[in-house]
Amino acid sequence: MITLYVSRATLWCHTLDPDPVDVLLSPSRSLLYRSDKKGAIAKIIYSSEIQEQTTSLQSSVAELQKNIAQAKIHVLDVKSQYRGRDLGGLLFSEAITHLKSKYCNNDDNEDDDFNTNEPLKSDYEQKQLYDVNCSLEAEEDVTRHGKLIAFYLRLGCHVVSKRVQYISDNDFAYRKVPMQVTLKAATTTARKRKRSSLMSKASFLPVQLVGDAGKITVQPSGGSEAGMKFDWLINQADDGIQFSTTHGHFLIASPSGNVTILDQVDDSYTDVDGWATFVPLHISDEIDHDDSPLQQSSSRSLWVLRSCHGTFLTADSVSKCFSCTKLPSFWQANGSNLSLACTSDTPPRRHHYLQCWKLQTHEYVQSMRSRFLNFSLRKATLFEALGWIHSFPAYPFHAWSCEDTSGSSMVSSPSLRTLSFLMAEAAREEGLPDWVQLVALFHELGETVKKLDPNNTGKMADSIYDWTISTRSRVVGCAIPNCATFSEFRHLNTDVLDARYSTDTGVYEANCGLDNVLLLWSGPEYMYHLLRHNQTALPLEALAMVRYYLLGDWHEHHEYTSITNEYDEDMLPWVSDFDRLRRKTRLECLDCVDLSDEQCAYLWDSHYSRIAAKYDCDRLFAW
Repeated sequence: MITLYVSRATLWCHTLDPDPVDVLLSPSRSLLYRSDKKGAIAKIIYSSEIQEQTTSLQSSVAELQKNIAQAKIHVLDVKSQYRGRDLGGLLFSEAITHLKSKYCNNDDNEDDDFNTNEPLKSDYEQKQLYDVNCSLEAEEDVTRHGKLIAFYLRLGCHVVSKRVQYISDNDFAYRKVPMQVTLKAATTTARKRKRSSLMSKASFLPVQLVGDAGKITVQPSGGSEAGMKFDWLINQADDGIQFSTTHGHFLIASPSGNVTILDQVDDSYTDVDGWATFVPLHISDEIDHDDSPLQQSSSRSLWVLRSCHGTFLTADSVSKCFSCTKLPSFWQANGSNLSLACTSDTPPRRHHYLQCWKLQTHEYVQSMRSRFLNFSLRKATLFEALGWIHSFPAYPFHAWSCEDTSGSSMVSSPSLRTLSFLMAEAAREEGLPDWVQLVALFHELGETVKKLDPNNTGKMADSIYDWTISTRSRVVGCAIPNCATFSEFRHLNTDVLDARYSTDTGVYEANCGLDNVLLLWSGPEYMYHLLRHNQTALPLEALAMVRYYLLGDWHEHHEYTSITNEYDEDMLPWVSDFDRLRRKTRLECLDCVDLSDEQCAYLWDSHYSRIAAKYDCDRLFAW
């Protein structure tokens, strides 16, 4: 794994005073390196000296008692390919930490953590402390006007002069804005833990912690300030890893589940190192089957980050903030952009898709069609089938649907029947056509095959793969798009090695239309053929919604243009809107209360039974 580390060197130089007396200054520089390459990727150069006090008749007592040190940042530069992760802010904070330790804090060793058991030194033992005026010039070209100024303002600097200097030549123009940050000397009674210098760390890794909405928000300690978003560093700890911001704040998980950041802490935080430590646990994609060709973990496999309290770090989907929960929350590590993304994905879902890729070949789909499209299982009404899916979870792969070690469900999930009725009600509330409401109510009824034929559903009984559960679909018999869901498992599918299925059209005629191709065998695919076989009066748009809403490669990413036709393009807006409605309902129902039998019966009798009769969907169907 590529890591970064900081090194500091002191450059001794002489400058000639007009007296002439040599004045010895000590410019320092902090350099940022990659562990796998030579040469610094970022640097900061700064100098400092104690300002000699001058007296005059006008000097006040307060001015005479001040101890002042002057510092200046000469260079702060990050190579262009490494910008965007606040590495400049990291080096700036490193320089400020050094200056504080040298002039403002009564510390003998700048890299040692504060020891709360050590008694305070007497006034006699205290070293001479100084306030520090650290100046710099923010140099920015006119194409990035204000961005560098805002960067230094976030770091605590302020503009000290309105006299901005503009410099230009034939090819380049920029401005210099004088800025300053003031560091105050610590009091002798201060009991604070100081920021640890990165020079004391062997290495660290810059990383972005992201959720669905980008960077995750964290609440500062005390909760008085608004939540903020940071760039992070991963530091190795004795029992795991720690996350610190580029400005030296640590991510802290409390026993209550609250997650905050902490910079300086007092004696009330007795176990801050433990609270800042998370243990990363890898969830393997491997499956205990002898015939599984998967020998190593996928780069998109899952991790959990466990705190010392036994809880798990997560990003709340509503507040977009960090928190810790008793149920595991999963993260994906992306090495290409150095990010940790909190994901709704779960190990059961990944295993399900892995088996889907492995089993769902062109031959498999044909065999399933031959097995189930004779509709000889039994006869039942659609309303009766709605009663069957009351026993099926709406979110079968959610963490709360996973079983604990005792075999009992950790948290109950809303039923698939509840989700179906609520989606139909959402379509009704939006004023969508009545047949859309009916399709929303019936589109998941393909899962009833488990109840109709529990012992003879293909390979489902012999594996963890259940084809009746909705998964993102794809066309079989032609080349698989690169954007296909869980495409990292494509190597498990034997069709990939078959030349017949390697072209954009594969075994199909060009622009033959989606009606004439084979899709993954799934619950919605079965339901589409069931509605056609039983000759309902539903419009063609309704049938298209049932079959294609899971074919996101087509209606979201515009794949399969070699086999689609104009009729498919006419259906696409309907399918896309139906998928939008389904996604919206699933998000809103995550914590909903399950509908009772009485509530479902009332909704059916008062509204949906009439729509079912209108479209000839109220009779016995062959399943």
